[in-house]
Amino acid sequence: MSLRYEEYRALHETLKLLMDIHRQNVKLEELQERAYMCLRHYPFLDERGAPMFSRDPFECPIINRP
Repeated sequence: MSLRYEEYRALHETLKLLMDIHRQNVKLEELQERAYMCLRHYPFLDERGAPMFSRDPFECPIINRP
């Protein structure tokens, strides 16, 4: 099970990967590794295709700085 910030980051990194693929800025050697890292924490989707994030409190020391 993934934490919410890991799921959010997976969505963000997947968007970046898809944009790089579209622009042909990604090498085939790194494509497999980046795709695996994106799918590792990708959130489950509901019937409408919207992400279902985990219900843990969204606490990340990097994002929630005082």
